[in-house]
Amino acid sequence: MTEDNSPLSGRPGRDGADRFGAPSAETTHGNRAAWTGKLTTPEERMAALAARGPYLVLWTAATLRTFTVARPDRTVIWHSRFHADVVIDTIDDAAKAGALQAIWTAARAREEWGADVATLRLTVANSGVDRGAVEAAAISSGLILDLVVDALSNPAVDHPPGRWIHWWTRDLGALIHNPQGLA
Repeated sequence: MTEDNSPLSGRPGRDGADRFGAPSAETTHGNRAAWTGKLTTPEERMAALAARGPYLVLWTAATLRTFTVARPDRTVIWHSRFHADVVIDTIDDAAKAGALQAIWTAARAREEWGADVATLRLTVANSGVDRGAVEAAAISSGLILDLVVDALSNPAVDHPPGRWIHWWTRDLGALIHNPQGLA
């Protein structure tokens, strides 16, 4: 039987740190592992790193054919049609697909900032979004997700149809909330 030392296993790599650079609960001495008494889950270590990284804020809304991603200042940073290969049968599927587009955008901003992990406060317009799938996508993108539902004051809901905006025309650094307060 082999040990699971995959990046998400929570087990330390060769350097004694996990995938996210946080020290592991075990330190190796020769071929033996010594218990340090500070075992935390990979999610807890990731959250600790995210607390030192950028805090991103996005809003998203979707229809069966289009999605919109906006900053909280009401600036739309991406409005487009879903790819033709994406099958969307329900408004809940659309909400999930729109949230995944926002997560992808936030991951790009995190990478541009140079952080391994960031926090994303994502406000969606539809309460039927598949939270488990959206949270899993965020984690795999190096994001700790704070998911909120708000259709009434969501700036992504108000974008006029057919006015296409592409994410690469926008400054993704503007997604970082309170950058001067970051460590």
